[in-house]
Amino acid sequence: MTLFHERPIRPMMAKTGNPFDSDNHFFEVKWDGLRALMFLQNGKLELQNRNLRDVTASYPEIQNVAKKIRAKKAIIDGEVVVLNKKGTPDFGKLQNRFGIEDPKRVETARRVNPVTYIAFDLLHLDGKDVIKNRLEIRKSTLHNMIEEGPHLLYGDHIEKKGLQYYSEALKLGFEGTIAKEKHSQYLIGTRSSLWVKSKGSRTLDAIVVGYTQGEGMRDSTFGSLVMAMYDGKENLVHVGNVGGGFDNKTHLLIKSMLDKLVVKKRIIPGPVEAPSPITWVKPGIVCEIIYANITSDKKLRFPRFRTLRIDKKPEDCRLDEDILSGSSVTL
Repeated sequence: MTLFHERPIRPMMAKTGNPFDSDNHFFEVKWDGLRALMFLQNGKLELQNRNLRDVTASYPEIQNVAKKIRAKKAIIDGEVVVLNKKGTPDFGKLQNRFGIEDPKRVETARRVNPVTYIAFDLLHLDGKDVIKNRLEIRKSTLHNMIEEGPHLLYGDHIEKKGLQYYSEALKLGFEGTIAKEKHSQYLIGTRSSLWVKSKGSRTLDAIVVGYTQGEGMRDSTFGSLVMAMYDGKENLVHVGNVGGGFDNKTHLLIKSMLDKLVVKKRIIPGPVEAPSPITWVKPGIVCEIIYANITSDKKLRFPRFRTLRIDKKPEDCRLDEDILSGSSVTL
């Protein structure tokens, strides 16, 4: 039995922390895209996102990279991204590809926003799982077996100088870096401190559980979104309201999503400070939020909307110790 027989499988995840120097780690840029495992078999590729959904039909151009991979059978971990002219990922443009499967719409989206697969880890090769091999061996093998092209790139790394690499990555427009212990195994479905992600600002994913009435230019949409996350007891807890960071297009899009989720019952317990009555919604929309820090009563300070995360599930939004301890502070 191999990982091919266990499909679908969950990728290894990183914990959040500050950037650092180390002789024992590889340092990679953090690609702002759609995390996806690639399954190669008999010359065909399939893509599975982190929510275990098959998203192959949404990215047909990636099928062309099968001939660029020197293997009969492989499982590769990587990120689907849309690259801008500077070679950095544009998550906003990638979002325009999410959930599209109709062939005609996919073809139009492909021409406007073509995607590239960034391959950065290897889980299986030609009948044998390699997750117990050291990361340095897995990456070396992966590097030697792929030929880069328009829709396929190798996720390279540097060694030792993690702090400088982090600083340079931010200057180039990447959202941060990931440090990976170079002797580590690949831990399926585990969020491990063997991988540490460092972002250029504090961000987290939270769930929309309600909204307030908008005023003036916003009277037909909403004023602010009521945000919540799951605690260690699987309860939804209020983490604050977000009223800034939206453009007009996003406002209208989110309002159309909210209208389909309205419920009469209250979603979260306790008081929620708001300038107008709250309309409650089922917890189905996930947003990435930028914030300054978290108060002692677990509320986000100066939160602003960054982007919708259609690729993430509400149950992935957890108020864990990494966030509460402030370990997401970057330099």
